[in-house]
Amino acid sequence: MQELITKVEQWFIDRNLHTLDGTGQLVKLQEEVNELKDAYEKNDREEMIDAVGDITVVLIVFCMQTGLDFEECLASAYEEIKDRKGKVVDGVFVKEAY
Repeated sequence: MQELITKVEQWFIDRNLHTLDGTGQLVKLQEEVNELKDAYEKNDREEMIDAVGDITVVLIVFCMQTGLDFEECLASAYEEIKDRKGKVVDGVFVKEAY
């Protein structure tokens, strides 16, 4: 995973896109999420794979542009959810209230 992250980061560095402020990536992220939703609704596995990959690339460069570490963000999210308890309601996990 780290090797792929490094390759994605280098792609953006090579094109001098790594110093932007991240605003454009937020727009791109919304577009890619919409593409994922469309692919899911069409049950198009190949397009879902493409969209998830594109979303990941956008998140990696957003982190790069805003001084965040992608792996640190993922680890933080995992630490937050790892001990959660709850139930699935209408296909969505709902955490227990504490």
